[in-house]
Amino acid sequence: MMLFLLFLLAFQTNNGISYSSHGFYKTSYFSQKPYQKYKWATVPKIRVCQNTEVALSRVQRAVDYWERLGYEFDEVYLDRFSYCMNPKDNEIAIVLPEQGIVDDKMAATRIDTSKITGEIIKAKIYILPRSGRKERVLEHEIGHALGWQHYNRKNHIMHPNWWLGGHSSYGLQKM
Repeated sequence: MMLFLLFLLAFQTNNGISYSSHGFYKTSYFSQKPYQKYKWATVPKIRVCQNTEVALSRVQRAVDYWERLGYEFDEVYLDRFSYCMNPKDNEIAIVLPEQGIVDDKMAATRIDTSKITGEIIKAKIYILPRSGRKERVLEHEIGHALGWQHYNRKNHIMHPNWWLGGHSSYGLQKM
């Protein structure tokens, strides 16, 4: 019976769209260029949950980084409701982590894609208040929300290790 329920959950739909959920913890060690595994079907909004204590100005700086590379975003806004968690379609939500999500990381990102088109439908960035204030963390996580994988090049924004990362955007320009 349990297997049957799990099977049904795997094919659960929302508004007729099937979703797949993805986390980003793989690194392209042998790739010459960064790899964008998924892309958005539409221009996403960014909703910042107030309880994350991440300032809108900090989020806007991270968005500006990606806009300079050719990416577009709809509005960036603060959600003051105490129950601010799940992203809506066409939205990146910045939320507090659920238990066990961030553990040994500064932040983590999950995306949902259409099983039909493979395009990103929504994304959720889990972040702790202290990490939201750190330089490059939001830029890195928004990169994941845009479909970019880790890239193992020193000083690169998508480097998997914050200490070895930097502001380099080599290979990330929107085509």
